[in-house]
Amino acid sequence: MSVVEDVRNALQDFLSPEIRELKVRIEAVERKVDDLKGSMQEQFRQVQDQFQQAERRAERRHDEMSFLIRQGLEFKNLAERVAAIEEKLRATH
Repeated sequence: MSVVEDVRNALQDFLSPEIRELKVRIEAVERKVDDLKGSMQEQFRQVQDQFQQAERRAERRHDEMSFLIRQGLEFKNLAERVAAIEEKLRATH
């Protein structure tokens, strides 16, 4: 039995430090993964915020362009009406 115990003790003496070292390395990797996950989430939030800002700017520009187009159409209608009135006035004089 002493040979079996010697082998068992030798394996434990060799494996225990290796297992502890692996646990420490795994924990370090897990911390790095958690850090990266947090960093990626923050970057995603920033990109999301930038996208929302761009969307608001695009919507504001759309509203401004729509307003200008409506004004242009109203001006065109007004100009056509004035031209028609001037035409009638010329025809009567």
